[in-house]
Amino acid sequence: MWGDGLQVRDFNYVDDVTDAMLMAALSERSNGQIYNLGSPERVTLKDLAALMIEVHGKGEYAIVPFPEDRKPIDIGDYYADYSKIRDALNWNPRLGLEQGLTRTLQYYYQFIREYL
Repeated sequence: MWGDGLQVRDFNYVDDVTDAMLMAALSERSNGQIYNLGSPERVTLKDLAALMIEVHGKGEYAIVPFPEDRKPIDIGDYYADYSKIRDALNWNPRLGLEQGLTRTLQYYYQFIREYL
């Protein structure tokens, strides 16, 4: 249901995406192919918010109703089937969601002044 935080997604860490792009760029098998990236780790948006708070050590979230006028463009659940790139190039995501969030937050802790 819209706005309940239970929509399902999957996420990839930027290093895993970069690895996939490089593997595809360097493989003749990839010529003319289109690959999806994804993760076997699927998470609701509500659980993602809770995990981000856990990893960060503070914060809070609130579930707010999805605006009525935006419901026609909501994608609902979305997670990718990455079996094509897995089978063709032996690509799999190496970092799980919690590890990726931890690394991302560590990066921003270190370089936050560059974003102010």
